[in-house]
Amino acid sequence: FFFKQKTAYEMLRSLVGSDMCIRDSLKGLGVESSEISPSGGTGLVVNLRGKAPDDGQRLKIIALRADMDALRMQENNPDLPYRSQRAGVAHMCGHDGHVVCLLGGTSLFLDIRDQVPSNKGIRLLFQPAEETLGGALKMIGDGCLVDVSEVYGIHNWPTKQIGRLQVAPGAVMAESNRIDIKVRGKGGHGSDPKNAIDPIPAALEIVSKFYQLVEEYRKEGLRCQGGLPVVHGGTACNVIPDYVTIQGSFRSLEEGTSDRLRKEFQSYSEEIVNRYRCSLEIFSVVTKAPMLINTEEEANHVLSIGKAMFGENAGSEFLPVTASEDFGYFTKECKGAFFFLSSGRHDSDHNIHTPDFNFNDELIPLTSKVWLELIKHRLGL
Repeated sequence: FFFKQKTAYEMLRSLVGSDMCIRDSLKGLGVESSEISPSGGTGLVVNLRGKAPDDGQRLKIIALRADMDALRMQENNPDLPYRSQRAGVAHMCGHDGHVVCLLGGTSLFLDIRDQVPSNKGIRLLFQPAEETLGGALKMIGDGCLVDVSEVYGIHNWPTKQIGRLQVAPGAVMAESNRIDIKVRGKGGHGSDPKNAIDPIPAALEIVSKFYQLVEEYRKEGLRCQGGLPVVHGGTACNVIPDYVTIQGSFRSLEEGTSDRLRKEFQSYSEEIVNRYRCSLEIFSVVTKAPMLINTEEEANHVLSIGKAMFGENAGSEFLPVTASEDFGYFTKECKGAFFFLSSGRHDSDHNIHTPDFNFNDELIPLTSKVWLELIKHRLGL
């Protein structure tokens, strides 16, 4: 089994038809084509009901999600045989590994499927477009949570040595907001600034004010992070540009903080551009992913599995985090929990979203077992 899943893993790393690779792997495990459906574009929903007689209880379906998309970045692992074969695109967040871990859990479930009542089962959600924070909504729109009682998801955590599980009730990952700003001035020759309106000073003050606001919020005790790393203005050293564009993000772990930032930052930005005789052509702060909030009972279910498997290495020491995940859309619609499994070869392994990241294959059998134990626990097996 693990040889077959490792083959799937290598195909996913090479980015060769990930959805078809998953279909083929599922069929190789004995899943029927009729049990596999497309969802969210290139995603898949897999319905696996038990095959034992109905036990007379209500329908119980739990959903298990694995994200499956890559990042637009260059991998720097030239010696790995399963490195990305596509320039500028690579699995540097471990979603390929998440897929294989869920395939592993599926295989273990299929071994006991004949013992599971037909009114109970699992639904696998292989989700595309997590990195762009839109795939979960598309799958929900396609009905992936219909009849689902609970939904669960995992993420690898490479900066802690393998063998730890982290979960907590409440907010565990931040709301993510995208910021887009366009400051309009009046272009001109660099030697004749009196006949131009330079948007650069206004844009720079706006950027500076943003960082001041974030720091003020943090001093108040609000858990938030933000940055405006993309600033574009001008094309030549002797030309005053017509406009400057600014892009960035703001993340928060408290309700209402993003709304406050949106109002206060826009007010300050308008005051700044007016002072420089510019205009605020675009000011947009759009939520791309909601705060990921675990429901208490479901988080405790995961913690009980973690305690049984990892003992004192199951807890919530490094939660919440200010990273973001669109799994929060699932838990807005359905009870559920998102949790982390440490995957580092040591405590300072290469982090996700870095060019040297390399998913630790030792996590595959471990996570597969976690999935199985969670399935058994929640289906009363």
